[in-house]
Amino acid sequence: MRVTVDMVYPEPEPGRWARLWDAITARVKPWQAVAALAGAVIPVPWTGYSAATTWAATMSEARDIHVAVGYCLAVGAFALTMRRFMKRRGVLALWGVAVTGIGLFGAASWYDVVVVMTGVHR
Repeated sequence: MRVTVDMVYPEPEPGRWARLWDAITARVKPWQAVAALAGAVIPVPWTGYSAATTWAATMSEARDIHVAVGYCLAVGAFALTMRRFMKRRGVLALWGVAVTGIGLFGAASWYDVVVVMTGVHR
């Protein structure tokens, strides 16, 4: 009697970046992401500013009214566009996510982190 043992090695698990890339491409096609980001940052001809920078400037102005107003508008608009993207997964919905995501930086101030952590105001 002869016994042959065939060693079967398990496939290695994919790394962190491979899992991240798989998670992103499961939701967004790369050409959609490139088209949406390009559409968000390319300047509109008659204004000279992109849709994303215009939204960021608007959120900055809303933040000048009151900090909560700026954050509520920015986060609310971002949440609504994310919800639409999760339902439709189209390029236009992804463009909205890109514009409002960049606009969050118009409402955000790094000094707010200092205020939250230390309680020291300007």
